Amino acid sequence: MHHETDLPTLATVTSTTLLEGLRDPANQTAWRAWVGRYRPVIVGYGRRVGLGREDAEDVAQAALLAFSTAYRAGEYARERGPLRGWLFGIVKNHVRSFRRRRARSPAHAPAQAETGVIDGVEAENELEAVWGQEWRDAVLRQCFEELRPAFEPKTLQAFELVALQGRSVEEVCRELGVTPDSIYSGKRRILRRLRALLPLMEAVWSPPGRGGGRRHAAEERREVPREG
Repeated sequence: MHHETDLPTLATVTSTTLLEGLRDPANQTAWRAWVGRYRPVIVGYGRRVGLGREDAEDVAQAALLAFSTAYRAGEYARERGPLRGWLFGIVKNHVRSFRRRRARSPAHAPAQAETGVIDGVEAENELEAVWGQEWRDAVLRQCFEELRPAFEPKTLQAFELVALQGRSVEEVCRELGVTPDSIYSGKRRILRRLRALLPLMEAVWSPPGRGGGRRHAAEERREVPREG
């Protein structure tokens, strides 16, 4: 039985809780949870700015280790801004350092797939927008996972196919054996819940810095899919 409520109780562990766990170097449970949450965002950013898959994975590992070391040393404080921005600074620097080392290596000839935004774009806000979009997408995916217990599997599957993959309603009706009305109704209910859940999940993933701060450029643009 699936029950819909106005707002679900979040099963997602807060970043504040994970950070407390990271204070103990022996706490492998906290480390694995931290890596599982933020590594895909860092890898996605690395790929978007031109790194190959393996290189992006290496940069992500190095950046996460650097973050945990700096955090244990007391270098992160919420007064300096949201966690998302602080982590972005570490990741950006690691990507640039990696590419500088590669450029100095005479044995390395960059493949076309490894050239990208970070080579040709000097504007800080464009790199920040790439990071912001990767972050926002990850938060939306986590929101969707939180909603799974509240909806029937077929309702969620229809939403994914129509709203996220861009399939036509007619095609999905034939594939799933549902009616257009059920697809539109399910889409409205899911979108309503996602919009209510998104700001809560944003706070879970990146506790705001004390005193607030400006929104990411990508956050201004990247929203929950529209109804329709």
